[in-house]
Amino acid sequence: MFLQRAWWLVVTHVSMQVTLCLTTEYAYIIPESPVIQNGSQIEASCILTDTYVKENGVDADQIFWTLKGNRIPKDNVITVNKTVSNVTLTISTVGLGLLTCNVQHNEDQISTVFGIQVKTGLPPEKPKNLTCISYYNRNLTCSWDPGKETYLPTDYYFHSSINPGNNELRKLPAGVNNSYTILYPSINYYVLSTIWVKANNSLGDVNSDKIQMDPINVIKPNPPEITSIKQVPGMSTVLHVIWLNPNLPLMYNLKYNLRYKIVNAKDWTQVPPEDTKSIRVSFLVQNLIPFNAYNFIIRCSHINDNSYWSNWSSEKIGMTPESVPTGRPHIWRTIQNLQYPKRRIDIMWKELDKSDANGIILQYELKIKQKNSSKINTTDREYSIIISQLGCEISLIASNSVGSSPEGTLIVPNTWETEPPPVFNFSAYPQDARLMVEWEPPTSTKVVSSYIIEWCEVFTKDLCREPLYWQGEQKTVKKTFLKDHIMPFKRYRITIYPLYSGRPGVPRSKLAYLQQDRPVNGPSVHLKRVGKKEVELMWKEIPVNEQRGFITHYTIFYKSGNSNESSIVVKPPQQEFVLKSLKGNTLYVVRVMASTAKGGTNSSEVNFTTSNFAKGEIEAIVVPICLSFLLLTMTVTLLCFKKRHLIKTYVWPNVPDPANSKIVDWTSRNGNLAKNHLGPKDPMNLDGFISDVTIIEAEADDKYPSNEDEIKQLSSLKKEKSTSGEHSSGIGGSSCMSSPRQSVSDSDSESAQNTTSTVQYSTVLVSDNGYKRQQPSAQVFSRSESTQPLLENEEISDEHSYGNFGSSSTEVKRQYFKQNCHIKEPSLNELPSTEGEVMGDINEGGSHRLGQMEVSDQNSEGSCPAIEEFSSNDNQTVVKLDLLGFSRCLETDQQSYMPQGVKHNSYMPQSK
Repeated sequence: MFLQRAWWLVVTHVSMQVTLCLTTEYAYIIPESPVIQNGSQIEASCILTDTYVKENGVDADQIFWTLKGNRIPKDNVITVNKTVSNVTLTISTVGLGLLTCNVQHNEDQISTVFGIQVKTGLPPEKPKNLTCISYYNRNLTCSWDPGKETYLPTDYYFHSSINPGNNELRKLPAGVNNSYTILYPSINYYVLSTIWVKANNSLGDVNSDKIQMDPINVIKPNPPEITSIKQVPGMSTVLHVIWLNPNLPLMYNLKYNLRYKIVNAKDWTQVPPEDTKSIRVSFLVQNLIPFNAYNFIIRCSHINDNSYWSNWSSEKIGMTPESVPTGRPHIWRTIQNLQYPKRRIDIMWKELDKSDANGIILQYELKIKQKNSSKINTTDREYSIIISQLGCEISLIASNSVGSSPEGTLIVPNTWETEPPPVFNFSAYPQDARLMVEWEPPTSTKVVSSYIIEWCEVFTKDLCREPLYWQGEQKTVKKTFLKDHIMPFKRYRITIYPLYSGRPGVPRSKLAYLQQDRPVNGPSVHLKRVGKKEVELMWKEIPVNEQRGFITHYTIFYKSGNSNESSIVVKPPQQEFVLKSLKGNTLYVVRVMASTAKGGTNSSEVNFTTSNFAKGEIEAIVVPICLSFLLLTMTVTLLCFKKRHLIKTYVWPNVPDPANSKIVDWTSRNGNLAKNHLGPKDPMNLDGFISDVTIIEAEADDKYPSNEDEIKQLSSLKKEKSTSGEHSSGIGGSSCMSSPRQSVSDSDSESAQNTTSTVQYSTVLVSDNGYKRQQPSAQVFSRSESTQPLLENEEISDEHSYGNFGSSSTEVKRQYFKQNCHIKEPSLNELPSTEGEVMGDINEGGSHRLGQMEVSDQNSEGSCPAIEEFSSNDNQTVVKLDLLGFSRCLETDQQSYMPQGVKHNSYMPQSK
């Protein structure tokens, strides 16, 4: 490394001295315009002039290098002295590049003092595959492979030499590097020549391999010209092809390639090369198909194997003559049952293929063999007959101008005959934009003569749409394409019949599509049953013409509200499904998507709300309730029936007959009004009044209030009855201290009528020993109301007025009820310490005897209840009655009807 650097310094110093006269004003670079091979190193020196160094105060340490505008790293730069800077770098890109020497004066000032163009490229490769072709009497063209691009100007030279002393050098024009042409007559035929190529550029030169050849042996002749194609009489499979050879030397021997094909066919057939290995101008092409057009082409070459073949000639068409038809016509039928025993047979047949017809079919001869044979000549391709349940044999012959075809046969069997076995593994599938059908022959001992394949477009589930398409195949065929009338997105039913000497075997069918797509519409969905936690869905099958493919599955999507959508997959042919585990009384949205192999289509959405109750829940609730109600009703009915007498006592009590009333007798015996000398219109005594209280004997229940609480409850009940809008009709009404009724003067006529017709009985209920010989704590005072008239001749007087019980006096006046029931009055010493008691007798039947009580003045003796009168705050007189241990206050403006003996046989309203 040290020696290399020392050598580089010496060379640089010498170069500086030698090229001093070539220096520029600022600096220069050595070498000036280098050409280097791609991937190799370049070494360059930038030398500053002394003048530039002195004037600018710079040195070589301030030099930096750039290549194609990119700054070269300092590691690749060496400063030799104050004026010289060397750079060493490897260039890996091809083409031209600018290498510059620059001076850094300061951070902002840079000067480019010198620059050179560096050319990077490749040396020329050795030319390969040098070959020459001679076009007779025109030119000799040689070509070669120049190899890789050099990216540098490269010159090519063509050398030819007839002998070693005669070497011709021809430089190729600029831009031409792979061929050279020598024009006629500079070509020496029948002379051996040596040829090679030389390539040269700045990085080197190279020669190709030399070849030796005679231009006559490298001639590429022009193609022969086919002039005519003729038919050979009596030979329908032979054509005579005639051509004209190209212009060549007299001793130039040719060989030929002759090809042919049926017009519009893809593949060519070549005549065996050994049959055309000698020079000629025509050839008989054999084994052709009669009545077919053929294309012919031809080319030629020297008989030597290394010679060039000419181009193919233009095509020429020839037609073979007609021949006797060789194929049997395919015949088929459809059977339609008419009125028994007749059947309609529609016979149809196909045109023969061109390869079988061997000409133009002029007519068909149809024979029908049954009981009576018939023969029909026709140019149509269908015929219909009516036959019975017996079978028949149908035969068909096709004829052209030369002859007739072999006979095609079809047997219509008897209706009761058993059909021969079918084919196996029958399938149909699309392939190469066509519909392929494939099968395996039957394994029967009977020999299959041919196959019939029929197909039709399916427009409903089980029916085909007219017309019916069919085709026949030979017995050796195991798969074939359906030839026509196949459309995408249509469903076809394909059926194959093996024919055993014209007798059809058991058919096999398949459904197929040439191309599938998603359905046009989704299924029609409706609800069959909606429950509490489940719903049963049903949907109709999509019409076949809208399916556009085989339905592979149904997907049910459902959701409620904003919940996530759930899905269930159902396989066909199932068309109903029960969604379970739903929520009761919830709105759901459901849709069904029908899918094929190419996608799916949704139905319209269906909304439903689940029930509040599941099936049987309502019955489980209602039935027990109804049964319980029925049982309760029956129980109550039975109890009512058993307790009817007790119920009658409470519901329909015994009401005394007013006709048997003894009020007249009571009033006549007592005669209080007469004793007091009161007239009908006389005012009552302000100090008191005399009235008869009638005590009526009535039956009572054994159960009486035994304490003060029960008495209060009884009083409350009686108060409610007294304030109601209707009058009770039995004994045991409101007590004498209950709310009074309105007077006749305060009500309308109807109230007056009701009032005057109401008979009130004030009773004091007493008992010797009480219920079960229990002594009651207080006397029971009650009142009963009757809506029946008292007596027919009794008059109600509204003229009697009652005196004012001290309305303006604050003195408390006391009146006492006096018992007038023909018993001895008790003395004052016998009076009870509490409120007065009224004792009565109890008969053996448990009834209370009610006596008459007479109202007396303050000095009267007896044990009757006390009535207290005092003034209220609103200047009204209030009467207080102490009875049975409790007090009750009534305002004097209210009126009630009390049994009063004011007038004989009459009752007057009393103001309290």
